[in-house]
Amino acid sequence: MKFSCNKIAELCSGEIQGDKDKEIISIKPIEDVDENSLSYVQTLEILEKNKEIKAGCILAPEKDKKNISFSFPIIWVKNPKAAFAKILAEMEKEKFSNIKPGISPKAEISPSAIISPSAHIGPFCFIGDKAKVEENVVLLSGVHVAERSVIGKNSKIYSNVTVREDCFIGENCIIHAGCVLGSDGYGYIQDSSIHKKVPQIGGVRIGNNVEIGANTCIDRATIGFTEIGDGSKLDNLVHIAHNVKIGKNCLIIAQAGIAGSSRIGDNVIIAGQAGISDHVVIGDNSIIMAKTGVIGKVPSGSVLFGYLGRPRGEYMRIEALLSKLPDLFSFYKKARKILNLDEKNDK
Repeated sequence: MKFSCNKIAELCSGEIQGDKDKEIISIKPIEDVDENSLSYVQTLEILEKNKEIKAGCILAPEKDKKNISFSFPIIWVKNPKAAFAKILAEMEKEKFSNIKPGISPKAEISPSAIISPSAHIGPFCFIGDKAKVEENVVLLSGVHVAERSVIGKNSKIYSNVTVREDCFIGENCIIHAGCVLGSDGYGYIQDSSIHKKVPQIGGVRIGNNVEIGANTCIDRATIGFTEIGDGSKLDNLVHIAHNVKIGKNCLIIAQAGIAGSSRIGDNVIIAGQAGISDHVVIGDNSIIMAKTGVIGKVPSGSVLFGYLGRPRGEYMRIEALLSKLPDLFSFYKKARKILNLDEKNDK
């Protein structure tokens, strides 16, 4: 990376104060910033309290702009963190600049597959019959795209991802290493004492601008599709079971699990290690906090927290008593007053 401060200001639509021609060669967090690097602060107070900071350039919020002289250039922007992300995106382009359109001679491509000339297919990739890879897609080494699956425009799939048959990935998606999309749903029917497999013949549909973290598994539907809505972001080690429908702009955090046929609305946050039972409906704009177990319908806008494994009947009785706790405590305070217990204790 090598940018002038003026170029950075242009990329961020910011206003520069100081040396416009100073060159920046790296990006660092504010605690490690040096005279050749760029960083950002969310409030100007950080710079005012740390006079010893020596930076190449700092992105700072324009709402805090003051007539203060700094020893390094300042770029005033509306949102420093968002501006910083733009610069990181430019760095990422440079990082992957060696990835050019074309198919590695070590890849295996079905004659019936459709591959855009602008796509990059890395070594040891496999593209199955009638699969489609659209414009500007990047498949890094070892990606498996099975029969009839589609990878949408500008999507990037990292190494060793498996996309099984009849999976559809939208545009501008990022799928991180080790993901499995379209594995069989966990479907069995008990016949006498034997658990017999229910064939899983559906598929998976991933919307546009979705990011899926490493080693996440999304099961194919029994029939129909398991669906992830536009703009949703899944962390590492998430499990989405068969026939789940996740809405738009959801955040699903590490080790969360969603059981079969549940419906998740738009803008829902499901935090780490939360567990969602099967056939549950979670309304729009809800938050399921970490390690929370959800076993019933969740109205829109809810914030849920808490989970403790007990025998079901005992747990339900405890929950019923907890709902009466405010009344019991109120009664307890009145009883103490009537019996003058506080005065007796004082004596």
